[in-house]
Amino acid sequence: MAAAGPAGLRLQEVAKAAGVSHPTILHHFGSREGLIQALNLKTIDHLKTVLLDGMRAGPSTSKDPIASAFAAYRDGLAQRMIWLMQSNAPMGAVGLPAFDELVEALHAMRLRMTELNQDFDIADTRAIVHLTTIAAFGDAILGKRLRRAPDENEEVARRDWFEDWFGNVLNTYMTRKA
Repeated sequence: MAAAGPAGLRLQEVAKAAGVSHPTILHHFGSREGLIQALNLKTIDHLKTVLLDGMRAGPSTSKDPIASAFAAYRDGLAQRMIWLMQSNAPMGAVGLPAFDELVEALHAMRLRMTELNQDFDIADTRAIVHLTTIAAFGDAILGKRLRRAPDENEEVARRDWFEDWFGNVLNTYMTRKA
């Protein structure tokens, strides 16, 4: 799938690469679409794990979870998400429970970090997760082209600067809300 995307996915090639028979793939996944659906679920689960681990680490700023989110998308997650959308495999509400879990985890963390009598509307937290998702996804797909760095070292420096800037924007916003 990495070489050709979901349209180029051939069960015979997957079976050969996995060292199993084609019927074994069919037994486990039912069809090519079933395999794509399983890959979609794994992609979403990977994102959820990366982001939840970053939030559970409990940093004093959003820098570490932001860097983790951006790195996850940059390290292939954004491309897999594009393939997921292009696959035309039925997704249903596959991504929504994972997104809701992220929102709930961040919301709980925000409530713990504020004064006892303060409460936030969960819609506010949902907007933060939404914005972070779009920023990390977009940066993975277009960031390098937008930065136009002259070499790889400068690209990393500019990318890190943007992630820090984005984390500071979120921190400033959340601090004002607290």
